[in-house]
Parts: sequence; C-alpha cells; structure tokens
Amino acid sequence: MTKLLWVLLPLLLAGATLALMALRGRMPSRLALNVWSSLFLLVYVLGTAGLGIFWVANQHLPVFDWHYLFGYATVLLLVLHLAFNFRVVWQHLARRPPPAPREGTARVPKAGLGRRPALGALGMLGATALAGGAFVLGLRHGRTELRIEPATGPAAGAGVGTAVDQAATALALVEQFHEFSAHSRAGLLRRAPGVAWGDPPPPFKPYPISPGAARMVLPSPHLARDVRDGRPFDAGALGAVLWHTAGVSQQSGTIAFRTSPSSGALFSTELYVVVRTVAGIDAGVWHYDARTHALQQLPGSPPTELEMGLQAGAAPDDTFAVVVATAIFRRSGHKYRDRTYRYVLADLGHALENLQVATQALGAATMLQRRFDEARTAALLGVDEAEEGVLALAVLRPAGRAPNGDATRWQAPVLSTVGAAPLGVTDAMHRATSLRAAASAPAVVPLSPLVSLMPETSAANTMPLPPPMTALVDPLRIIAQRRSVRRFAKSALPLQALSALLSAMGRPTPQLSDAVRIDVVTQAVQGLETASWRYDPAAHGLRMRVRHDGGLRRRSRAAALDQDVIGDAAAVLVLSMARAAFAADPSGPGRGYRHAFLEAGLVGERLYLEAGALGLGVCAVGAFYDEEAAALVGVDPQHEWIVHFAALGVPA
Repeated sequence: MTKLLWVLLPLLLAGATLALMALRGRMPSRLALNVWSSLFLLVYVLGTAGLGIFWVANQHLPVFDWHYLFGYATVLLLVLHLAFNFRVVWQHLARRPPPAPREGTARVPKAGLGRRPALGALGMLGATALAGGAFVLGLRHGRTELRIEPATGPAAGAGVGTAVDQAATALALVEQFHEFSAHSRAGLLRRAPGVAWGDPPPPFKPYPISPGAARMVLPSPHLARDVRDGRPFDAGALGAVLWHTAGVSQQSGTIAFRTSPSSGALFSTELYVVVRTVAGIDAGVWHYDARTHALQQLPGSPPTELEMGLQAGAAPDDTFAVVVATAIFRRSGHKYRDRTYRYVLADLGHALENLQVATQALGAATMLQRRFDEARTAALLGVDEAEEGVLALAVLRPAGRAPNGDATRWQAPVLSTVGAAPLGVTDAMHRATSLRAAASAPAVVPLSPLVSLMPETSAANTMPLPPPMTALVDPLRIIAQRRSVRRFAKSALPLQALSALLSAMGRPTPQLSDAVRIDVVTQAVQGLETASWRYDPAAHGLRMRVRHDGGLRRRSRAAALDQDVIGDAAAVLVLSMARAAFAADPSGPGRGYRHAFLEAGLVGERLYLEAGALGLGVCAVGAFYDEEAAALVGVDPQHEWIVHFAALGVPA
C-alpha cells in the first residue's frame, strides 16, 4: 500500500489541485490540461522505461523479448509526441503566449515544420541515450564478484593441517557468502549479479527413456496402506511417501503446486530413489516424475552403499529404499540469483519434514544422513553437480531400528576460485558444504547426538506458556491440503494456539543441526504484549527480547521487503542460526551451514502442519532485509543470522 501511495502521489496531488480549482470556479484550459498531462506522461513513462531497462541489464534478462520491444517503441513514440509539442509546452510554462496577429492582417504559417524535425531528432537521441545509459548502468553499476582463493598450507594428504586449512577456507566462504547474499536497501543498487542465469529450465525434469529401462506409474498416494502388522512396504507406500514429499497437489494455470512449499513456486527439488526391498518395484535407481506420479528407471545395476556415497552400514539389508534429493539451481537462480543456495536449502528442509512425517504415518522410519559423498551420488545419478547439486540422502527402514555407527573417514573437498564456475558463488557454496569419503583422510570428529534447539537460553527470565492444545488429525491429509495463506483476518491469535505451534516446532530432537533458534513477533496474540520473544523449547516458555510500543506491523513489514503478508499477520515466526553452533558441526563449518538451513526448513514445515491441524494459516517468507530483521527480534548479527520468516494468523 505504501508503494502504491508513492506511485500515485503525483496524480493524487494533481487531482486535488483540479478539485480545488473547480470549487473556486477556475478550471484550467484545455491547453493547460494538455501540457500538464504531457509532463506527467513524460515523468511516468521515462521513469518506467529507465528502471525497466536498468533491471533488464542488472538481472541479465533477455533484452529483446516481445513485451520489451513494445515498451521500447512506446518510449520512442512518447518522445516524438513530446518533441512535436515542445514549443507549446515551453510557451505555456514560460507564460509567453504567441503574439496575436495585428488587426487586419492574417497570420501566415511558416512553410514546413520549422524546428520540429530537429526537436524530434533530438528527442529520439535523448531517448536512445536514456535507454543506453540505463542499460550500461544496470550492466556495470555495483558489479561485484565474490572470489575465494584455494586453501593454502600443507599439501593434500599431509595430515591434520590440510583439514584445518580446508575447514577455515570453507568457513570464510560461508561467512562471505552469507554477507554477500544478504538483502539491504542500498545493496539493490550497489550490487549486481555475477552470473548470467538465462531462461528458467522446465519445472519438471524431462528424463529420456533408455532402451530397456522401465517406467512405472505409481498407485494413488491416497490408497497407501500402513506397513505395520506385517504388511510389506510396497509401490503404494513408496509412491505415497514421494507424493507427500514433493508431489503435485494442485494445478493453477501454468503453476503446478506441490505438497511442500517452495520459494516463488519454483520447486527446484528433484527426487531419486534407490530401491532395495520395495514390493512390486525392481531394485535399482529410479527418478520420480512428480508431474505424472511415476518412476523412470535409470540404467545400471543396483548400487552398493559406496557407489551411493554412503558410509558402510548406512543402508543395511532391511532398508526399503534410499531417497536422494537434489536441486536444479537454475530453477530458483533466474529469480533469486546469488541468494539461490539459501532458498533451495530451506525449501528442501520443508520437503524433508514431509518425507519424515509421511514415512512415519505409514509405519516406517526415515533416517536423514548427515554425511555422504555428493560426488559419488551425482555420478550414480548421472547429474552435473555444478547445475544439479545433491543435497540430502534419506534411508527408509522399518520403524524402531537404530542407525549404524559412522566408521568412514570424511574430508571437505578442495575449494578452487569461484570465478571459474558457471554458477559462481552458488556452485562454490555447494562445494564448500560438501564432503568426500577418503580412506587416507584424517577422520573428522565423531557425530554427537543433537539435544537442543536453544542450549544457551536461561530459564530464569522465561515466561511459561500454557499447555499446548492437541489436534488429532491425519497428517497425510494435512500435507495434501497444505497451502500458503496470504490473507489474514483481524482476529487475535489465541495464546494456547501459539503454545501448540511453538511446541510442535521445538519439541522433536534436531535432526541435522542444533544451531536453529526460534523467535516470535507477537503483533496480535491474546495475553501477550506487542514484542519480540525468544522461545525456549526445554522450558516451553518465552523470554522477551524487544518491546515494541508502536508501529510494530510497519517495522515487521518493512523488514520483510514490505510484504503485506508479514505486516498483516497476528504473529511472525523468525528462525535464525547460531554461528558458533553451525561452525562447530562435527562435519565441518561448511556442512554445518547446510545442516542449519535444512533444519530451519524442517522446523518451518512443522509450523505449517501444526497450523493446518489447528485451522490456522501460514506463509513462509525467505526474502527480508537481514539487518532490519535482526533488529526486529533483537539478534546480534555477529552471533546469529536470520534465515527464515513465517507469517501466522487466522485465515481471512
């Protein structure tokens, strides 16, 4: 609404002036109206054209799309129109009307068009200069490029020194990337993307059918049977798990909405399945086609754990299947550019929570793998890691089976200069968060259990929340019906409902990272002041961080890139990651950063599902001004980074 007001302000002022003149009986002449409408037209069209051409260059958009060509032609026609009317406009503004003809003489028009052709030519040159200047400015203005030099120190294989150097390099890249990809108001003009992302790839991956390779349409996901009581984990169960993870739940126009939320409805996640013992499906590697709810078999024999990139014993004989999640970076990158890696990780975290919930609902269990070799997994799938990165592996097994220990030695890959990669910092970040299995590499610290989302919170100043209300619903139905809600009623959120939502978000033991922190901005919650609170899962209570006396909705909306959904919500959930916690990840700081973002997505999806069970609405938001968001919830950016927003309220 604020943006609309600023855009319409000149016209509103002009309308108010005309209304005042009408009341005073001094309406302007047609000539005056023509002059001022021409000036308004000039300001609006040239402003629109200049900004449009600037962003075409700044965002590496196609310069000669049809709708852009119509825009260029409009600008030229406007300039010609104004050039031919320049004399009239100038005389009116200078208040020098043309001299009246002498009595008894007729005014003879000058032959030809006089200065008008010259003015038209100058106008066209001016428009060309404007377009060219805006394009060059957008192409070059604020050009920055994040470059990380390879790790220096002992040669590869020289022992602990190499691992320490590589971890330090990975941490440096993570810190620079996070700052580089942070949104700020000044950064929109100071910084331009260093990657030509090109046109977005298709929303569904076209997998060519190999000779002899099978294709299998899976049963309806709503007919799957619980595998308990001796029932086998069959094609119906696997299909239900995959559909509830990333299946198409609704088609609206050209957009196929999925069961898990995705930034910009771009859905970069792709799912593959290594089938072990699934009744009705041959063992081997399959790609899940979400558009048709079918499996396409990839060539090759069933892989070993080593070929999958897993540690020995991670997928024992009782394993049903291993689900591999990748991200096609360009699907999100053409819109989100150098911030892409943030979005694909958070989106995947939402999908992985659905995977866990669906598998559990069918009587099985999901074990998210914290360590695996992405290069080996990518080779198995035949994907180019620079374009489609392997981000997560999940082992599906019978419920109640304990995971095996990790005896594999792991190391971070050697990082090279970012500039050589086609996707720039996105590719560099993927490599920095990856691992490689190597028998001769020094072992990393053994995995330790994750115990708390908030180990540093003191219970002394914590206000206890009421016992959470429970909702007995079918989780598969909630996933199938999940939608992002962007319009909220004016109703205040019941405190008991907020208690249930926070409990659901913080109750489970962290799956991948203990770095995630939960804050809530209470804009209209019964029994709570308008303030920002830190949630303590262990004590199930809130500790006030920032008291907001007035204008909270305006500040929260502004921090979230002026998105109305945040300002209109009854409460805003804000997730952050503790820098010291992810940097201390046993798999290294690079992998710790990935784990923390995935964990934030897992926590965010629990909010969606619990809100759906309670009849409330949620809308996840990944775009925000990082420093303003930190100030909103009282977070010190030196110690914590904001990674996720979510609007919460009663649906309108």
